[in-house]
This record gives sequence, structure tokens and C-alpha cells, in this order.
Amino acid sequence: MDKQPRLPPTFRSLYRLFLRTASATVLHHRQARRNLRQRWRPVFDAGAKVSRELQNAPTDASESWIKGREDWLRVWNKRMDNTLSFLYTASQSRGQPHKVTRNLAFMVGNERERLISKYARMHKWDPVSPKVVKPKLIEESKKAEQFQNNAKLAFDEVVRFAEASGGGMTLGTTEFPLVRLFRSYKPNNG
Repeated sequence: MDKQPRLPPTFRSLYRLFLRTASATVLHHRQARRNLRQRWRPVFDAGAKVSRELQNAPTDASESWIKGREDWLRVWNKRMDNTLSFLYTASQSRGQPHKVTRNLAFMVGNERERLISKYARMHKWDPVSPKVVKPKLIEESKKAEQFQNNAKLAFDEVVRFAEASGGGMTLGTTEFPLVRLFRSYKPNNG
């Protein structure tokens, strides 16, 4: 089995620092901490991918290819420094940055619940007594789902605007793989 080389110590240190800062931002609340980690995980996955590409660069790689990856990683590091600064400020004060990170954690939790209710909690079909679904109920459920999708898209757009005007930082993403989503799902006792 081909073992991947370890990421650079600076990258691992940055990730550990992010995990500690994100945890302190939400006052070490377990679910909020998990939600923030899930929100920023794809960002760190992208950074790790580019770092590994640079580590494993083929000997015949063009100079422009290497320079492109290094430039991307330089911008990514700057954005992560600004993000860490934002999270540190949120952990030290209970002002606007704290409210933003708390709401980002809530949004991840809400999106997870929405996807789980959509895909995982489907009712089993009862072949004995077929029930007729009223067209009005189907229409109402489609409208509710469309409303939720529109609200999520509007929120994502606000986050992109904040990232663009926020001095070059990243606020993570609510897009995460369903495999990871269901692996982390723990049903409520009720």
C-alpha cells in the first residue's frame, strides 16, 4: 500500500491552531465545535491537496505549474491567517464576530438536519394499505423545499460577499459530502 507523505509541519500546525481557535470561539460547545470543523474541513482539504501536489511534484513539472500552485497556496495561507485572526477575535469578545461564528455553526447544523430529513428519514412503503398522497401536499412540500433551497442560496451569497469584502478571509462552506454527513449523524433519542 502506498503511504502518502505527511503534510508539512506548518500546515499541520495551522490546522491544529484552527481547531483550538474554532473550539474557543463557540465556548467549547461540542455540537457547535463539530459544526465549525465540518464547515471549514473542505477548505483545509483543498489546501492539503495543493500542498501534497507540491510535495509530490513530478521532476518534469513545468515552472509555471509549480509557480501556480505556490501562488495559490500563498493566497490560501493569507486567507487562513485572516480567518484565524477573525476567529481569535470572536473567541475573545462577545461582539459581532462571535455572533457570526455562532450563526455559521447553527447554519451547518440546520443544513445537516435538512439533508438528513430529506434523504435518510424516508418512510418505509407499506404495501398492504396504499395511501394516496394528495396533490396539494406534494405541492406544499415542493414549495417548502424550494423556500429552504432559496434561503440557503441567499445565505451562501451573503457569505461570499462577506468573504470578498472582509479583507481576504474564508468563512467555510455548507457544501459537504453526504458520506461524511451520514457518518457523523447521531439520531436524537426521541
